[in-house]
Amino acid sequence: MDELSEVLHSFRLSGSAFIDATLTAPWSIQTPTATELGRRMGAISQHIIPYHYVSEGRLVAQLASGASETIEKGEAIVFPHGDVHLLASEPGLSPLGITTEAVVRLTKIGAISQVKYGGGGATTGLICGFFACDLALSERFIKPLPRMFKFRVPDDSAASLLPLAVRRSQTLGMSDPVPGNAGVLCKLSELLSVEALRACVDRSPDLESGWVAGVKDPVIGRALSLIHAQPGRGWTLENLADAVGVSRTTLCDRFIHRLQQTPIQYLMSWRLRLAANSIARGNLMIKQVAAEAGFSSTAAFSRAFKRELGSTPSEWASRTISTR
Repeated sequence: MDELSEVLHSFRLSGSAFIDATLTAPWSIQTPTATELGRRMGAISQHIIPYHYVSEGRLVAQLASGASETIEKGEAIVFPHGDVHLLASEPGLSPLGITTEAVVRLTKIGAISQVKYGGGGATTGLICGFFACDLALSERFIKPLPRMFKFRVPDDSAASLLPLAVRRSQTLGMSDPVPGNAGVLCKLSELLSVEALRACVDRSPDLESGWVAGVKDPVIGRALSLIHAQPGRGWTLENLADAVGVSRTTLCDRFIHRLQQTPIQYLMSWRLRLAANSIARGNLMIKQVAAEAGFSSTAAFSRAFKRELGSTPSEWASRTISTR
């Protein structure tokens, strides 16, 4: 697995498609908030990243700030920070007909809702879905990404099969939740998320800091890959530098320049975020989580946890459990 794939895998992105829309100009839709989508999809304790894949025609996407993008057939647009946005057949149209409440109602776990709407003009085919990332992991992952970005889905990527898979599920009458069908669609959505983030990394040559900049650096990228692949290993600056093939000074200096942390500080931060994720899932006792994070006492773990995430492990557990 290459460095970028290893890092992306560790962020534990999941994916889902939920609307197959055939829209005829003129049309315009205001999207719901990411929180509304998350609540509907049972993903309240996750960060929601909406996406739209154009399978036919074109559309214009616009943020509240006025920033807009035109997306053509074979392209997708992603909203990493979950911003509410307007989708329309052309600029300047006000949202009509389909309310945000209606979009939320159309969102069903493991199912695809069909939508046909518009004024009878040029047709746009649209697959809507979202990627999800655990809250504790999302801050580091999301922060350096733009508010929205579009990309062309490579023809040789399995992700390009998403529209076909969605249409096939409808043809077979599988609009109700079917475990096998949902699994295929989720996997293709996850592949789409990887293609999206590859495109984002490739288009960020001038980014100076954050994991996107780090993973593009051959030294830091290799170190990040090792840390994310084996976060529980007894890494030291010396053995990590040896594994990467550089001096300790070179590795440390590059991490500080790109990530504003030393390699060991980054490792501890990532371990604490993985611990927060384990606590949120409620599968382990805090004492067990502390040990897995490399702490010999729960008191030391709690202090470090609060510095990193702003709350104690118990507070974090209560907050995340209450949102399930």
